[in-house]
Amino acid sequence: MKREELVDAMFREVDTNGDGVLSRGEFVELVRCLTGEHGVGVSSKIFDEFDADHDGAISRDEALEMIIQYAL
Repeated sequence: MKREELVDAMFREVDTNGDGVLSRGEFVELVRCLTGEHGVGVSSKIFDEFDADHDGAISRDEALEMIIQYAL
């Protein structure tokens, strides 16, 4: 499976409402999957770092960057 296919699959899995972006709550689930971290504080710091446009949501492209940096 290609890197982008893996990211797309992970993104779809945690985007529970299917709106195409990850809310903070959905993002916490992604961080748990990737790092095993259960702390909201850690997830919040990572969220703020990768929410490049500061719109309060993580787009697929922002998630791709984060997943590449932290998991792949």
